[in-house]
Amino acid sequence: MPFNSVIESKRRLIVTTGTGVLTGEEGLACCRQLIERKDFDPTFNQLLDLTHATRFDVTPSELQIIAAQPLFSGASRRAIVARNPTIFGLARMFESYRSLSGVGEHVMVFSELDSAVEWIENPQSSENLFAS
Repeated sequence: MPFNSVIESKRRLIVTTGTGVLTGEEGLACCRQLIERKDFDPTFNQLLDLTHATRFDVTPSELQIIAAQPLFSGASRRAIVARNPTIFGLARMFESYRSLSGVGEHVMVFSELDSAVEWIENPQSSENLFAS
C-alpha cells in the first residue's frame, strides 16, 4: 500500500508515509484504516511524510472529501511534509480545506522534515512559525 501508518503511543504521534504514486482513493482508504485501528487515538498528532511520493493523482473534489474526514481532535497537530512542488501545492490545498471546514486540528505544510517535527513537538515555541 502506498500509505503506511505507525502509531507511536509514547510520543502521542502517528507517522504516516506516502510513497510512489498516490491516489485520492488511497488517501481515503488510509483515513478509514486509521479509524479502524484499536491503537488509534484522535488526540494524537500526525506527521504525514510525502517526501518519497512521486505524484498524487487527486481531483480537487477528492481532496475536499479527504480533508472533510473527522479524524483528529481540535487540539491535534498535523504536519505534512512534501518536497515535490505539485504535491506541496496539493498539501496546501488540503490545509486550506481543513481550515475552511472550521473543525478539526491544526494543519501546516512543510518542505523539510526537521521543521515539521519541531512544530509538532514544541507547539509553544513555534506558534508563529511559517512553513518553509
